[in-house]
Amino acid sequence: MRRPIGWVDKDDEGGRREVRVSFHADKVKWQFLPAGSDKWDYDTPPTEALWQELEVKLQQLIQRGHLFQGELELVKRRGKALRK
Repeated sequence: MRRPIGWVDKDDEGGRREVRVSFHADKVKWQFLPAGSDKWDYDTPPTEALWQELEVKLQQLIQRGHLFQGELELVKRRGKALRK
């Protein structure tokens, strides 16, 4: 399993949170860690904007020479399913 991809963004209430995404066997696992908390949230579903942000981040990693082509295709398929 690869190292997770992560970034910091703002949640729906405007608070900061850490976002971490990992891939395993054609599954995408999202994790959220709100600022000030020590417990990861595995239950909050990602928004369409988060899926799009993940797609952009994967494209950037591919441009830098990292091998994330399979993961990018998986995210694109998931994103299309959400838009229908």
